[in-house]
Amino acid sequence: MCRIAGIIAPNFSSTQLKHQITLMCDSMIHGGPDDFGVIIDEQKKVGLGNRRLSILDLSSAGHQPMFNDDEQIAITHNGEIYNFKILRDQLIQNGFQFKTDTDTEVIIKAYQFWGENAFEKLNGIFAFCLHDKIKNCFYLVRDQSGVKPLYYSNSIDHFTFASEVKAFEYSGITQQPNENWKIYYLAFGHIPEPFTTLKNVYSLPKGSFLKYQLNDGSFKIQPYFQFSSAIQIIDEDEAIIRIKEELNKAIKLQLISDSTIGVLFSGGLDSSIITVLADTYAKGNLTSISANFDEIDFSESSYRRIISERVEASHREHMITYRDFVYNFDTILKNMDQPTNDGINTWFVCKCAKENGLKSVLSGLGADELFGGYPSFDRIRKIQNLGKLSKELIKSARFLKNTKLNRLYYLSFQSPVGEYLCLRGLYTPDIIAKLLEIDVQTVINCLQNIPLNDSIRYLNDEERASWFEMNMYMQNQLLKDTDFMSMSHGVEVRVPFLDVNFVNLVTSIHPSIKFGVYQKKRLLIEAYKKELPEQIWNRSKMGFTFPFQEWIKKNKDISSPDLYQNKKAKKLITSFNNNNLHWSSAFALYKVFHAS
Repeated sequence: MCRIAGIIAPNFSSTQLKHQITLMCDSMIHGGPDDFGVIIDEQKKVGLGNRRLSILDLSSAGHQPMFNDDEQIAITHNGEIYNFKILRDQLIQNGFQFKTDTDTEVIIKAYQFWGENAFEKLNGIFAFCLHDKIKNCFYLVRDQSGVKPLYYSNSIDHFTFASEVKAFEYSGITQQPNENWKIYYLAFGHIPEPFTTLKNVYSLPKGSFLKYQLNDGSFKIQPYFQFSSAIQIIDEDEAIIRIKEELNKAIKLQLISDSTIGVLFSGGLDSSIITVLADTYAKGNLTSISANFDEIDFSESSYRRIISERVEASHREHMITYRDFVYNFDTILKNMDQPTNDGINTWFVCKCAKENGLKSVLSGLGADELFGGYPSFDRIRKIQNLGKLSKELIKSARFLKNTKLNRLYYLSFQSPVGEYLCLRGLYTPDIIAKLLEIDVQTVINCLQNIPLNDSIRYLNDEERASWFEMNMYMQNQLLKDTDFMSMSHGVEVRVPFLDVNFVNLVTSIHPSIKFGVYQKKRLLIEAYKKELPEQIWNRSKMGFTFPFQEWIKKNKDISSPDLYQNKKAKKLITSFNNNNLHWSSAFALYKVFHAS
């Protein structure tokens, strides 16, 4: 697990190239504190940099960037390839020899043997740049589920890439802010891919690679993998058997590490499943990390106790208070690579993991999106029916006093993005226009023009909700936030529910048995009923939630209306203090007006 960066700049000297890449990497040292490397191809003016977090092969043999045997191929790699030992054995059988025990060397030699077809063989969380001197090109490659981030920027004279958007500010290349980022943020609570806060910096799509031709500076992005959309499993018993097989395989694979490993354990269904299964394979070499609060309504300690008494894993529970929130608040904001309304909880639990000597932890992220754990799965049919009303009637929702009902206005959009914003959006276009003091049509045009995959148009009901949750909410918010908040502590988060084979399996299960009508995540519960006590699976969903509503209200550096000159912002913050606005909406105002 690392942080990576690179620049292709024919007008840079080799010294300047090395200097700028070093600055980019040093800006991400939190994500790779164990080692640093940079290599320069002086002829092509290609520079690759790497900040390393040592997890596999902790020796100096794992130093990056790494070359192949004849130094014609170089790589800088961020992530983990869980099936690297399987691929390594296949490559050895085909005559390859290895100098290290790293997964990075496996990527290089897999590419030598299979070419671009090697990318789809990788099972893991990864983002890497591979420079092929023989073909005079390089590749940027991102994992199938989009767990690891990878950003790029292209201009006439430069091509730049990095693991974090903030690193581009150190590239020596002038960056301009994206004039639309505040619109995106106030609508979504995050910046949707492929956009960022910088004008010409974009996110590489998941399951894709970018091929850059060094001879003429042209590049093309193309997918190397797409999850199955064909329904193959219609029998519930078969689905349960397959779910257990694939999830068990995923967890067993993701426990590979030459350093200590743990699990983020909230006490809910998903983290309990991960904890119980990981404990089976870790054989006592596992630590669970949990957060607890003075506010009893947010504590799940009683549920955690039920599981912790049944496993061998050592349990570490940390009390997080309002004082901790205030003391660390400025640091948390600095660690946000992109504006977001989430991730503070991940920052705290990963801080706890770091303090307990952990470099890698497993998380239950992804189960809600795959199996229907969110309220959006209940609301999607209503929203689809409301969308059939006349556009003029829907547009009138903007004048309603209830902020949640205001979001019905989004159903008047021509794009499906309107449905998502109706489900999860923060502010409607007219409010955003007043906050930013711009024309409302500018806001509407900006949001309607966000590109979406056409496959959403062919999905209905729970499958449609799952697509939104997987490809919008999880992709743009949860995964990004988890990555930069965890890596700010030098901790890697692994996500077994997003294992490529597991996701492929779940998407092939018929929705009539995959989604429960009367019980959330029914199929997942049926699969693990015997492994878990009823108190864990037969209770209402709580979610990994902190007491932010009260904490932010108490913090007058955020919640005082006097801090906001904009009349609409002042009114909204007053509404928040009167318990008529969710904390996430108030936090977004703070980020836009005071912390951007």
